[in-house]
Amino acid sequence: MDILKKIEMYRHEEEKLKWEGTFGEYLEIVKEKPWVAQSAHSRVYNMIKDAGVEDVKGQKRYQFFSNQLFGLEEALERLVEEYFHPAAKRLDVRKRILLLMGPVSGGKSTLVTMLKRGLEAYSHHEKGAVYAIKGCPMHEDACIR
Repeated sequence: MDILKKIEMYRHEEEKLKWEGTFGEYLEIVKEKPWVAQSAHSRVYNMIKDAGVEDVKGQKRYQFFSNQLFGLEEALERLVEEYFHPAAKRLDVRKRILLLMGPVSGGKSTLVTMLKRGLEAYSHHEKGAVYAIKGCPMHEDACIR
């Protein structure tokens, strides 16, 4: 496929993702697709879970982190199951700050980069779509879909 066709396909996909509307129209979307109104923690948890989870000898391995982070399965399971999962359920843990500590070259920056890039890609899928309401002064939890 030549570069011009790829650019055209990309533009077409981007156009399909754009949405602009009123609060009432947004509420209609939420009625139809309740996951649209998920919290940021819920969005991260669902992104990780939707990539796939396998159970290996009683330990969960998340496909989202495969091919980039190695030997951190236990720490990643704790991060996902003890921080993101309860926060996704809107439990008290969501009020905490997530602090990543560890040795140099321990994967902290890689983990954050993976989450950022993953969320950007996930927002282009129906389950991860983020909506913004036209003219809304609150920009903290909204991006244009």
